[in-house]
Amino acid sequence: MQTRNGQHARWRVFLSILLIGVCITSCAASASSAPAAPVRVQEAYFYKPPRDGTSAKALAARADLIILTRTDEPFRDAVRAAGYPGTILQYMLAAEVSGPVDAVRADASCNPDHRPWRNQAAFRVGEFCALIHPNDDWFLHNSQGERLYTNWPGHTGYFYHMNPASPGWRAFLIARLRQALEGDNQEPALGYDGIFLDNVALSLWKLRRQVNNSDGVVREFASDEAYRAAWIGLLTEVSDALRPKWPVWANLIVDSGSGWNDYLPYLDGVMVEAFATGWRNDVPPDAWERGLTQAEEVLRQEKGYLAVVQAGDSSLLPFTLASYLLIADGRHAFFRYAERKDYAIFPHYPLLDISLGVPKGPRYRQNDGTWRRDFAHGYVVADPVARSGEIVVEGRRGAD
Repeated sequence: MQTRNGQHARWRVFLSILLIGVCITSCAASASSAPAAPVRVQEAYFYKPPRDGTSAKALAARADLIILTRTDEPFRDAVRAAGYPGTILQYMLAAEVSGPVDAVRADASCNPDHRPWRNQAAFRVGEFCALIHPNDDWFLHNSQGERLYTNWPGHTGYFYHMNPASPGWRAFLIARLRQALEGDNQEPALGYDGIFLDNVALSLWKLRRQVNNSDGVVREFASDEAYRAAWIGLLTEVSDALRPKWPVWANLIVDSGSGWNDYLPYLDGVMVEAFATGWRNDVPPDAWERGLTQAEEVLRQEKGYLAVVQAGDSSLLPFTLASYLLIADGRHAFFRYAERKDYAIFPHYPLLDISLGVPKGPRYRQNDGTWRRDFAHGYVVADPVARSGEIVVEGRRGAD
């Protein structure tokens, strides 16, 4: 009798554990999968006021996410006054600083009269020479000991690339981010809703090959893994300092297929600056599909995803919009079609006004290799080989 009772007790414990496990699994699935929302195209705009005649009122009516730069506050306020209810983030370079051309080496002179651009942390005249130049360990260097730099068009100086592992650089950047968002004894808060960090890199590829004085070496880092670890350290400190009060978004420079997910815990949203087609319309189908899978992972975590298309004209709009609609969740996915690769123009495309309703499920591959997704009011099909797209709303073809 005692043995039988013991067996019954053990079975009760086993069944309890089993039921608890089932409950945990089902509850976790329910908690992480919110009801599907109707899908429409959520447009984003960045990063300077439009120069194509788009008014603050027109932008307020069309945009669902806006990114602007220090000194754009009058236009930002006009957009808000026109009824825009959404988020407006402040653009900031994450690891580049505007400085004079004579500061390539630590022992060089430094022109204190250089007038910096306002899209980075050392934005006042003279600050680079006084606060940045004396700290050579804040910079990244090539094999010759030169500070790595990029010469942006229209800029009278250089943009120097900073070391994301440097404690001094991290502290300076975070102090300036907090100053902009919260204000201090030098100036009041600028009034943005959060921060957008540009050029957050996943690899050393650009530094080794694309900046003006690249020579294949970044003295501070021997591997992409070490470089990503440095970025994770910087993003951790930024996140600890700002979130959750202030959302933090980043433009992830996608030079490699690994490391992205390691950055997501410290961000509220990400931008992909060459969605679906790359910079030169040269993305192969397998890379296109990996990009959509990555986007779905971001959205699964309920983080923002901004898909930016680089296009010479409007011919890629059907394919790229169909690609976006294959993954859009109706909440966190945003779209920007950068015609002529010019961010200061914001043409209206009637195709973006479509509303497909609630998705019936995720995208799926068809027998002919194309990808399809069905909605309550239509469907979309994208062909990554032909780079074509079809959008059908209520039985009417919207694009092909």
